[in-house]
Order: sequence, then C-alpha cells, then structure tokens
Amino acid sequence: MVVAPPAFTGNLKKALAGLRRINLDGLRWRVFDAKGQVLGRLASQIAVVLQGKDKPTYAPHVENGDMCVVLNAKDISVTGRKMTDKIYYWHTGYIGHLKERRLKDQMEKDPTEVIRKAVMPMLPRNRLRDDRDHKLKIFSGNEHPFHDRPLEPFVMPPRQVREMRPRARRALIRAQKKEQDRAAAASTKDEENAKNAKSEITA
Repeated sequence: MVVAPPAFTGNLKKALAGLRRINLDGLRWRVFDAKGQVLGRLASQIAVVLQGKDKPTYAPHVENGDMCVVLNAKDISVTGRKMTDKIYYWHTGYIGHLKERRLKDQMEKDPTEVIRKAVMPMLPRNRLRDDRDHKLKIFSGNEHPFHDRPLEPFVMPPRQVREMRPRARRALIRAQKKEQDRAAAASTKDEENAKNAKSEITA
C-alpha cells in the first residue's frame, strides 16, 4: 500500500514562483535537510549545487545548476553566540530609517529568509543570479509541493578538521609535559610526606 505524501499547506504561489522561466529538462532535484546543520556550511553546499560546480560540465557563463529544495529551515543551527549577536540591517529609504533585526527574531518571523540571506551573497552578481534564486526553494518544515519530481537527498560531506599548526602543536606538547611534571612532583611530594609521617609514628 502506497502512502500518499502529506498535502502542502503553505503558500503554493510562492513555492512555485519563477519555475516557468527555468528550463527544468535534465535538472536534478536535490533535497537538503537543514535539521541540525550549521548555517554557513549548509549554505556553501547549496551555493555549489546552484552554480553547478559539482558537475564536470561547469562553466561560469552557463546556467546548469540543479534545483535545491531545503527542508526544516526552522531547525537550522548556528555556532557560538550568533543567535543573539548576529544582526541583519536594511534601510527603508527614508532619512534615519535604518532597521535592524537579530537572528533570533528573524528565525521566529521567517526562518526561510535566514538560509536565503546566507546563500545569496555566495553567488556571483551577474545575469544568472535571478534564475539561481528561483531554483532555491526553502521551506520551514518538511512539507513541500514537489513530491511528483524525482527528488535526490543530498548527503553533506564530512567536516574536514584542519591539522594543527606546528607551533600550536609544540605549545600543546609543552603544556601537556608541564602538566605531567607537575602531577609527578605532587605525587612524589605526597609520598615523602606520607613516609615522614610514618617515620614519626614509629619513632
């Protein structure tokens, strides 16, 4: 028995906006699950797929990027204190009307814009930018209207931890050796104190 996908209850007009101007023939539909992912690392992978840089046929003047469907935008995570310290600025055009909004407030208002504001600055500012923007579909939950498309889940690459620099490694080794020497000196001192106390008792 085939289970029907859940019905999309969001703004269908906004979700399908811009698809008519895009040639969807031969494009893959990549699905990104943002739950628990770090915002910047997820955005960089989305930008690579949107530009088609993961294909051997990539050319900077040709638009051959794939469709990107991002789910669970409300469950994105950030490192450090960015949730309260990161601020988005914009100006209304009136004198003195510089507006600001913290990342925490933006997540409560519209979490999809958080990912879009992280991805779009990573794309080059040229005539292909608008089509790439239309190829990016972000949803706050796991509901989307593209169940009839051949969806492919995107697997995030493992995080590559940079090897420690030689100077920092030497400093770490010195600190560890100093700590070991301090612990050894403390243990020998405790042994001497115990031996002296035992000799006093026997005397």
